This record gives sequence, structure tokens and C-alpha cells, in this order.
Amino acid sequence: MKVADIIINRPAKQLHKPFSYAVPEKFGTIAPGTRVLVPLGGSREEGILIGYHEEAEPLSYTVKSIIQVLDQEPWFTTEMMNTAKQLSQYYLCSYGDALRLFTINKTLKSYEAPKEVWLVTQPGFTVEQFSTRKKKQRELAEYLLDVEGAPLSLLKAKGFSLPVIKQVAEAEYIRSEERFKETKTRFTSLLSNEGDITLTDEQQVAYEPIRAAMDANTQETFLLHGVTGSGKTQLYLKAAARCIADDKTAIILVPEIILTDQIVRRFVETFGDEVVVFHSKLTINERYNNWERLRRKDSHIIIGARSAVFAPAEHIGLIVLDEEHDNSYKQEDMIRYHAKQVALWRGQSHGCPVVLGSATPAVTSFYKAQHKEYTLLSLPNRVFEQPMPQVQIVDMKEEMLRGNYSVFSDDMVNLIDTTLQNHNQMIMLLNRRGYSTFVMCRECGKPIQCPHCDVSMVYHQSGEELRCHYCEHHEPVPNICPHCGSKKIKFFGSGTQKVEEELRRQFPQARIARLDQDVTKQKGNGEEILEQFRIGRYDILLGTQMVSKGHDFENVTAVGILTADSVLNIPLYSAAERTFDLLTQTAGRAGRGEKLGCAVIQTYNPLNYAIIKSKAHDYIGFYNEEIQNREILGYPPFREMIHMLVRHENINTLEGIANHIVTDLEAHKDSEDIEINGPYEAGIKRKRDMFYLAIMIRGPKLDSVKKYIAQSWIFTQEGLLIDVDPI
Repeated sequence: MKVADIIINRPAKQLHKPFSYAVPEKFGTIAPGTRVLVPLGGSREEGILIGYHEEAEPLSYTVKSIIQVLDQEPWFTTEMMNTAKQLSQYYLCSYGDALRLFTINKTLKSYEAPKEVWLVTQPGFTVEQFSTRKKKQRELAEYLLDVEGAPLSLLKAKGFSLPVIKQVAEAEYIRSEERFKETKTRFTSLLSNEGDITLTDEQQVAYEPIRAAMDANTQETFLLHGVTGSGKTQLYLKAAARCIADDKTAIILVPEIILTDQIVRRFVETFGDEVVVFHSKLTINERYNNWERLRRKDSHIIIGARSAVFAPAEHIGLIVLDEEHDNSYKQEDMIRYHAKQVALWRGQSHGCPVVLGSATPAVTSFYKAQHKEYTLLSLPNRVFEQPMPQVQIVDMKEEMLRGNYSVFSDDMVNLIDTTLQNHNQMIMLLNRRGYSTFVMCRECGKPIQCPHCDVSMVYHQSGEELRCHYCEHHEPVPNICPHCGSKKIKFFGSGTQKVEEELRRQFPQARIARLDQDVTKQKGNGEEILEQFRIGRYDILLGTQMVSKGHDFENVTAVGILTADSVLNIPLYSAAERTFDLLTQTAGRAGRGEKLGCAVIQTYNPLNYAIIKSKAHDYIGFYNEEIQNREILGYPPFREMIHMLVRHENINTLEGIANHIVTDLEAHKDSEDIEINGPYEAGIKRKRDMFYLAIMIRGPKLDSVKKYIAQSWIFTQEGLLIDVDPI
């Protein structure tokens, strides 16, 4: 007896294995990848048919039948299903959860929302069908003959009433049909071909191996190491044009949603409506429209943030990860996948090149390039040979010895003054939002903490409140200390709001914009601020890491980094790498036009190698020191890692579960080279009223550990979060 294997499309760990269902004869053979409706317990659930298997007859149990087939054609291609299977095995999540990454999370009822009714003329349709007394009907008929067809929404907007539209629709040689709504872009342009996109000699040399791989339909991973301002985007445009010429799809990934606007502008100015955008801030209907445009091959270029790597493209010819080093490509909740790894799997399936571009490549990526796993391409110079910005390091300890306790060093003040006097623009980075970092009692020395999380709350001037950045709990600033009753409450540290206030006080003539999560919560705010800065409405753009990535403003000549140590002091093995990336990338925003650029970096650790190497834009020098440290300490790329977080509302129960996991893993590891560390207190031991303990697994290879976890009770343990390849 042939039985269908169905994955229930619901995020429940207990449902991670396929269920067996009979296929009624009336449905014939249902192709794998098709969504179906099935009975489960006392309810009906959506499921995904992933294959079939044979059962011996008679069966010892009753097999329920599929109730309904929900798709006319499979929702998931074979490649999508295979990629989801690889993802579930590698990142230790359920197959159903992995498959859902390829969907757009729509209810069945709303699938029809993006469609609209069109009136379309056929040969033989004439105006003379309508009486001369029916002027509106004749006017509508003339219009439809001119355009050959139009949606009802447009006809209504042009002033035709529903009775008039209905009468014309009932005439001969015209038909009504449903079409998907067009997704309009904000720019219009003619499609360029590959020859229209010019490259410098350096760019052409880097492009040739990519073109050769595309022509040969071979999967090859290229690491494009190009300094800031070297024109990596121009190379992406050239490769995308080649992809379109072959009638294939190019996926262009950027690390942040806020960066899609700039790269979309470049691509749409070149390729017009060939471009569709995928990211989490699109509405469901916008996503579905774009999905349908890809299925119909109306568009060949996908641009988006991390989740766009799952775009439902069937003939992929190129995948690009711009700023490939960026940690935003790693999903930090739910299924903790890395978009880079998914891109490599999809590239292998489609036989297409994957291009990883960055001025500061991930250490693991550069290591693979050094060992020939990736092909290294270089753009060592800026376009038109513009010099890299001059960088000055300021030791804030010396500033304090001179009596300067301001957030701005003397050199920073001079840089701001000079920039404003010369009518240039400046980017300032402070990687802390809010007004003050924390509020503390000077009597007992205790900070005001969140009642639900083991963290200090941050003071936000807007609303005059303390806010937790983990659970968003907020409350008024207390007049007395909740610990000792003292009235000696003091604000410590500086966030972006406080720095903005200080800038306005010291430089009243400056036009200042702030860009952080508080500002960008409302859709479109961030993009609007960047656009206003681009056209010169602001002199200074102050923000968190959002201002450090991918921006190309030709009038920005200065960059100020207020706290170079904010990332360096995070207890992570990648802290030095993150610091070097942040400083080098932010400094690289300066001097990208015709004017020279300069940057001032304020730090309390001026002798740290990450800071020293960032001053000289010396990636190779930084890499050589960092890779030695990682080899000595046994961190990636030399050893693999799995980080587990166990959470529970009761600390005693939590300790019991965590200890049980460690004991079980120790008993089943197949090599002494595999270390099971923990359980130990997580970086933040309580969040949202839940306690956390951590377990770290390290070893040269962890495939056997993954296989055991996936088949054991550990996989379905409630409250367990598994992070494979933590960064």
C-alpha cells in the first residue's frame, strides 16, 4: 500500500516527524511539495506532502486520508525541499520549520488578495456594438481597444461606474480574467544589457572568473575582497546583467533592511522592473506579488535582507552576499541559520556561482579562501584611485587626564568644526541607543534593573522613562532608590539621544539627524532619513551600527566613532573581529567622492591590535593576528561549536534539565576531542521572567553529536534553544 508522508505545517517540536496518510483515488498522484489538508486529532491541519513509502498490508493501524489538495501545482520545488532537509539536519531544527522559511506565511483565504479582475478585448471587439446614446459605454470601449485590457480598479479610478463596466463586460469579444496585481517600483528605466555596464580594469579582472563560472553553470564560491569604495556593486550589476541574458534569476543579499533602499536604487536605475524586493517589512500581499512575479518570470533580480535567500526562484544563476562578514546574516532567534550557508547550498543545487563581497571578510571566509575552498578575488584600490581616509586614534584616558570629561575629545570637536565650516557632511557612530546607558544609586551603588530581566534599564529622554531593551518593559525614573531608599539617583553613560542633545548644544548651526532603532520603529523612517541626508538636508548623521554599513554618500568627508570599545568588551570569541569590522567599515564611509576623507576613533584601548590595524585599513595584518589567536584557543575555523541555551521559569527545574543534557551528551560523544562545557550561567541569566543556563559543545567535527541530538529526547526538550555555529 502506497502511503504519503506529510509534514504538519505547524511550529511544534512534537510534530517534527512526518505522518502517514492515504491518498484517495480522486486526487490521483499528488506531487511532492504540494500542500494538503489532513485530519489530525480532532482538527484539520495544513500539511506538506514530502514523499511516499510502501506499507505492508494488512496494516496494524488505521491510515487516515488526505481531505483536500490545496495547490494546483507544488508549492515547493525539489531544490527547496532538499535545501530545507539540509538546513534541518545542519542547524538541528524540524523539517517543517525549515520548509516554512520558503513560504510567505499567508492564510489560504488571503491567497486571492493580490489578484484583480481585468477586462481584456478579443479580435472582433468594436465600439459600434454600443448605441451612440450610450456615450460612457462607447468611451470605455474606445479606451479598452487602445490598451487591449485594464483592471477594474483602474477603470473605476478613471470615472467609469460599475453599471457601465458591467454592460461593456457582457458584450461580445471581451472577457473577464483574473491577473496578479503589478508591484510597482519607485524608479523606471530601460533594461541594460551586460555591455552597457562598464568596469575598471581591476573590476574586469575580478569579474572574469565569475562570468566563466556562470557560462559553465558550475558552482564556485568567490570571496571578493574589495576595500570600501572599490566598486563592488558595479561588479554585481555586471554579473546580474549576464544572469538576465541567460534568463536566470540573481539573488542579491544585503545585511540590513535599511540598506536595501540604496542598492535597490542602483539596480532599478539599471534594470527597471526586473527587480523585486524581499524583506520582512513588506506586507504579506507585497511579498506574494513579488513571489508571483518570480514564478511568472516577469522579474529576474531579487534584492533583500537575510530571508531573501529563501526566495522561490526556480532557475538561479547567481547569488551575491554583499558585506558578507556582517552578523545580521545570522538569524538569532527561532531557527538560527546563517544566510551564507543556505546560499552555498542553493548555489550547489543550481550550479551557479556564489559571490561573497566585503572590505572586511569574515575570518572563516578568508581562511577558506587561503586554503582554496573559496576563490579569492581582490579589489585593492578605490575607484578612480581615491585615497583611503586618514584615521586618527584618540586615547580617552589621556583626555580625562587633561580634564576633558566630555563625550567629545578635542580632536573630535575640531573635526566637527572643520567639516561644518567646509559645508561637508559627517557620520558619527555611537553603538548605544537611548539617553543614558544606565541609572544608578550613588548611595548603594546598585543600578535600576528590569524586574523581568537581569539587565540594567536604559534611560530614554523621549517619554522620560527607563526601558529594557530585551523585553521592552518601561517605567518612570524613580525618585528614590528601590534598594536603599536614597534620593541620590544619577545617570551614567551616553546613548544616541544624549549625544544628539550635546551636539545641538555645542554646534547649534548643525543640522543633525539621528538613526537608531527608536527612530526606525515606524516603517519608512530610516529610509527617509538616509534619503534626506543623501540630498544634503542634514550635516551630521548620528547613529548606531546602522550608519556603518554600505552607505555611499559622496559629500561625507568625516567620520567620528565615539566608543570603539563597546564591541571589544563583549565576552565573545569574535569580539576583536567585530570591532575591526565596525571601525574599518564606518571609517570607510568617508572620502568616497572627490574630497579627501578623515576619521577620528575614540577608545580606551588604543594598543589593541583590532584598533591599531583598523587605523591603517590593514585587513591582512588583522587577519594574521586573529587567526593565530583562534588556532591557539581552538575557535572557528579550527573547531566547530554548538551553543545551547536552556530556559525555565524555575531555577531548580532548569538546573536539573541542563545537567541531564550534559550527562547524556558526555555518555554519547564518540571522541575525546569533543568538549562538553557547562552548564554555566548565560551572559544574561534571566530574560522575560525565564532563567537561562548555557552549554557549549566544541570539537574538530560535530556531525555525530548533531545526529545523536536529532534522534534523542534532547531535540524535543521544551525551552531548549540550539545555536549551531554561534558568532
